[in-house]
Amino acid sequence: MDRRKFILTGISLGAAASLGSGLAIRGWQRSLTPDSSNRDLVLSALLPALLYGALPQDATLAAAELDRTKTAISDFLPFLPLRQQQELNQLFNLLANRVTQLGLTGHVSTLADLSIHQRLQLLSRWRDSYLALLQQAYHGLRELLYGAYYGQSEHWQTLGYTAPRFR
Repeated sequence: MDRRKFILTGISLGAAASLGSGLAIRGWQRSLTPDSSNRDLVLSALLPALLYGALPQDATLAAAELDRTKTAISDFLPFLPLRQQQELNQLFNLLANRVTQLGLTGHVSTLADLSIHQRLQLLSRWRDSYLALLQQAYHGLRELLYGAYYGQSEHWQTLGYTAPRFR
């Protein structure tokens, strides 16, 4: 490679990197904004895996409980601190995007196309990952989803929980 070609290649790569980083920053800022369709898409895929065994066997009852849980999550999100809201929205947006989902999950197909067993493996890999970011994603999703599901009074009896009574 001659000197002129080397310099032109360096300039081209520098220009491409600066353009790419500008697009990446705009994409990152856009990923913080809430998108209810992305949240619904991700929750529809991950809720059955996280609640595996707790959902009723009947498909219509299970679908109704999943819908109630998604509604409870949507109702609860505004009460979280702003930073947690942004992190969850960013996670939902990243998991809904095919390219970033590939980086986070290692699967090319969408989350909804994965089997329950593959989703459970994905979540256990996140839980046991050496990357703190994936562990944080797992624990944040798990706490949010379990809280929304088991926070509903109809599930308290199966847990043996009785709500305290105040005078």
